[in-house]
Amino acid sequence: MINLYSILIIIFSYLLGSIPFGYIFSKISGKDILKIGWRKTSGSNVFRSVGFWQGLATGLCDIGKGFLAVFLAQDFGFSLKIQVLSGVAAVLGHNWSCFLKFAGGRGIGTFMGAALAFSPKILGLSLIPLFILALIWNASIGTIFFLITSLFLSIHFNQFQAIGILTLLCLAPIFIKRLSPIKEIFPFKNNLALIRNRLIFDNDQLCLDLRIKRIIKRLKALT
Repeated sequence: MINLYSILIIIFSYLLGSIPFGYIFSKISGKDILKIGWRKTSGSNVFRSVGFWQGLATGLCDIGKGFLAVFLAQDFGFSLKIQVLSGVAAVLGHNWSCFLKFAGGRGIGTFMGAALAFSPKILGLSLIPLFILALIWNASIGTIFFLITSLFLSIHFNQFQAIGILTLLCLAPIFIKRLSPIKEIFPFKNNLALIRNRLIFDNDQLCLDLRIKRIIKRLKALT
């Protein structure tokens, strides 16, 4: 049953998720992350467009937001349903921050933090395909397999009511954010390739080249 306190913890989780660490760390460095790179506050965009330490700090803080939202709901004794909704609210806040006129990131880091609060084991195992595919091919492809793995492992380890439901509820905000800016994909029939590329590769362009090939070429160039 959802009561006033449940509503308050969910609202708090949204506000917590809305703290735009990527924007803050970028501004400290003299840049507006919403105007460069992918125009999102995600740690990956900050890492690529601003700097290593700024990106690392953003990623850790984004994970912390998701973890803290679920941890507090657990610590205060809220039901599993409210714990999951708190994690989802943090992801929604990260993706559509009330402090940035509802701009934001893509939610993966915050989702990881929420999943960490439920099961470090499932999160750790789910990250394996992400790391492998990020090295070999593309991190965006890896993210898709990360979410699929998280879902199946939640069933295998009998934690579907927690991580499984969390994953399913976060799919929409994560992939909708990949499509942003939404106005650029209208009308749909004229932008099917763009929609496909953003959903699968999180990029306006088709990304079929393997990252591992580029890494090997760079290593050969150094020898």
